[in-house]
Amino acid sequence: MLALMDQTHEPFVADEAEAVVARAAADRLRAVAKANQNVEISIDNEDARIVVPLPAAAVAMFHAVLEAMARRTPISIIPYDAELSTQQSADFLNISRPYLVRKLEAGDLPFRKVGTHRRIRFSDLVAYERRRAVEQETALANLHDEARRLGLE
Repeated sequence: MLALMDQTHEPFVADEAEAVVARAAADRLRAVAKANQNVEISIDNEDARIVVPLPAAAVAMFHAVLEAMARRTPISIIPYDAELSTQQSADFLNISRPYLVRKLEAGDLPFRKVGTHRRIRFSDLVAYERRRAVEQETALANLHDEARRLGLE
């Protein structure tokens, strides 16, 4: 089932105090995240001690979030199967909404309609962004080869 992202959520930005705590936590977690190890975290409170196992992938994700918080970089966590509006999708791709709509209508990106509104899966946006990056790299390589061929280096 596809989740429709709530359009009212803004990226999270840590305040100064949270950034300090995040820096300390990220520093402590760095070695474990780099070692790609499963861990157990323990949470102690007045009533009980809870031990929670975390797979290595979750440790790496937590480390990345803590690093972003420490730098006070705005972050969002988006489910891979979430559906975004055209404006959210255009913002993610850093393109205009009208340009995105033309790409959708040209079949460059899959989408579905909910009434009159288009919805695009986040996973399709990521795949499109990767394809676009490969195309850009290829075009730059071709341009470099052409410049070399013409002796313009």
